[in-house]
Amino acid sequence: MTSIRLKQGRRSRSHSDPKAEGMRAKLLGAAKRRRTVTYGTLMRSFGLSRGKALTRAISAVDYREVVVGAPGFAAIIVRKDTCYPGGGYFCDEKLPLKLRRSRSRASDPKLSPTEKDHIYRKQREIWAYYARNRFSGRG
Repeated sequence: MTSIRLKQGRRSRSHSDPKAEGMRAKLLGAAKRRRTVTYGTLMRSFGLSRGKALTRAISAVDYREVVVGAPGFAAIIVRKDTCYPGGGYFCDEKLPLKLRRSRSRASDPKLSPTEKDHIYRKQREIWAYYARNRFSGRG
């Protein structure tokens, strides 16, 4: 079982997610092989429903990667129909303002050329990082 720290307001608490290690292993394997993983594959593999359950699971795994200096996996998790992350990817506060979307556009699967370029760059960064760091992200 994996323990992760999630911030809640001013306090933080430990939160165990039994699916986190399995999801991380699947995403790590895909990253090392320079592949993407669909949201549907993650939902079926880990018994997750679309929406908040899936988003929280992906966020928990990505958070653990970013904390140790790894790029995370969000850009290689894609929609089956477009082969790009969903529009919600671009609602992240950490993205540059020119890329950031309002929550009202989170479900819009259409990406601008600038958004597509960003995804291509992030995917190459992720694939290079995890190919170079075989055991990735963990000291």
